[in-house]
Order: sequence, then structure tokens, then C-alpha cells
Amino acid sequence: MAEIKPYDDQRHREQVLNLFADVAFKRDIWSYQFQENPGARDRGFAPVVAEENGSVVGFNGVVPVSILWNGRPTQAMWSCDFKVSERQRGKGVGRLIKVELAQRSPILMSFGISPVAAIVLQRMGWRASDQVHFLRKIRQPRSARDWALMLLQFCTRLVNRPVQSRHMRASLLQQLPPREQIDELWEAIAQGYDKVVVRDWAYLDWRYQRHPFAQYSFLEVRDENDSLKALGVVRADDRQVRLVDYIGPAASAALKSAVVEAMLRQWPNAASYSAMTSDLELKQVMKAHGFYQGREQPRFFVWESPKRVSSIGDCTSGWFIMGGDSDGELLQSAREAWNEERINKDDDGCRLKTL
Repeated sequence: MAEIKPYDDQRHREQVLNLFADVAFKRDIWSYQFQENPGARDRGFAPVVAEENGSVVGFNGVVPVSILWNGRPTQAMWSCDFKVSERQRGKGVGRLIKVELAQRSPILMSFGISPVAAIVLQRMGWRASDQVHFLRKIRQPRSARDWALMLLQFCTRLVNRPVQSRHMRASLLQQLPPREQIDELWEAIAQGYDKVVVRDWAYLDWRYQRHPFAQYSFLEVRDENDSLKALGVVRADDRQVRLVDYIGPAASAALKSAVVEAMLRQWPNAASYSAMTSDLELKQVMKAHGFYQGREQPRFFVWESPKRVSSIGDCTSGWFIMGGDSDGELLQSAREAWNEERINKDDDGCRLKTL
């Protein structure tokens, strides 16, 4: 019978990696994803490991994060990389892991999960948000469907009036602005958010600058006094440009418009642009710039411990979520970069990004 065991890196890591044998880059991204993030450095890495007769048969990774919950600082965890060995599926191991996971943190989040996992989580008291949407703008159509979607983009733009971003200057950077400026910006805007992962310099540096494979660009927006007012995080390749994060005031259509305008201007030859977000104002800004809101709705789930007595309202409402949250974008960017390196490799190994 499977049992939950305390995670021991020397004893368990290799066995867990064997569970993810289908993820070619998992070994190279393990330390970055699980042990180098600010939450793990501060609080340790405590995933859920299920064993049977000394062998790992299930795993649920975690990424501790600092968040604002109803505007107040607290601690939470992203649940990610949930896996049960094929021979143990259907035997209750998954439920055993999720029950134990609930002991790790009073607030748990999971983003971009599968339909099967969604059913399991709902049965165990997790709540699903309906506020996260996928937005896209096609500039180079490749099919009849794309042409139809471009018509939808045109109609969407007609009914959404653009906001002017006057007196703002946007610049493209390959590195984050200085630490003190990022932290000053976050301190100035944090009180405007209800529920959000804290986006200070330490978090952004780990999440985007220190990713071992992916390359991110940064769109900074400054005012007339050269003060940093907002920041957009972008991942771009030859055909698609993704706005994966926004750091700025919770309510400022002008600044959000400045970020979107800068993205469209900096990559004028992209085939398409996209973003995932829960933010209503950002959705409206993007629609005003010709983005359409797709039917695809990434699954974002939240679990709150019943022991918490200070909860106010619905645990799924009021969240600011972007595509860069959790591990979906983190893993997708790693997968795409890995595949590109494997195609263009000069030797037998895949080169990691030089930091």
C-alpha cells in the first residue's frame, strides 16, 4: 500500500525524475523550478511523495509564493507537476497525495490543469475560477479560419474604444530594471490588488531572468520624470509574441495600453500576439487593440483550508492572473526552447542559457 514519505532529495529526486521520463528537460530545470525560487529558499522545498515498498509511485511538486489575499500579505503554494505511476493509477494514490498536499499550505493554487485533474480537485473542495481567458491578435493569417478571426478582431476593436497613453515612454529591455526601482514600483501598486502573487524583484528575477532555457524581454513604461510606472514581460519567437506578465497599477487602462502598444510596435512582423489574463481592464484594453477573446479558458483552481477563519468572500474572485503565473508558461517555454536547441544543436547536449 502506498504511503506518504517526507521528501529526501538524495533518495527521491532520481526516482521522481524517472516518473517524468517523458519530459526530456525536467532534469535540467529541476533545481531552478523547485529549489531556487524565493519561496523555496525562504521556506524550503516540501513536495508530496508517495512510496510503495521503497519505490516512488506518486509525486506532487510545490512552489511556495508570497501573495496578497484580500489585500493582506500571506503565504501560499502553487501545486504543479502532479504525477502517479501508470501501474498505480486508479488505486487511490492520487487522492492520497492531494489529501496530504492540503497539509502543506492554508492556500493552494493550480493553473492550467487537465480536465481529469479538474474533476478530482472539484471533488476535494477546490474551487474553479471563470475569470481567466485567452486573448489573441492575428496579423498574418494562414487559413480561412484565421481570416474569419481577423474579422472578429476588427469587430471587437470597433466596439472597444482605445485609451490614450499620453506622456508615457515605453522602452524594450533585455534585463529587468534595477532592483530598487522594481521594488519601489511594487510597493506603490500592491495595495490596489485583492488577490495576486507578489511581483517584487526577487520573484521576477527568478521567474524570468534566471529561467535556464527561455529568453524574456521587458517593456518598461516611464513617465515624464523618468519614474518606472509599469512593466510588461514578453516572450517572442519568429512567429508568436506572448505578453506573459504585467507589473503595474491594478486600475490603469492607460498604462496597460502603453504596454500593449509597445509590444505591437516592437514586434511589427509577428504572425500573432497572445496573452492569458483574469484582469477585466487588461482584456478590454487588448480588445481595443484588435485582440479577440477566445473560447479557450485555462483552468485556474484555488483551495482554501477550512481552518482559516479570516476568509472574506469567494476564494476564486478578485485574482490577478497572467500566463506567467504557476508553471504552465515556465514549462512551455522550456519545452519549446529545448526542442529548438535539439534541432539546432552543435553537439550531443542541449545548451543551457548563460546567466
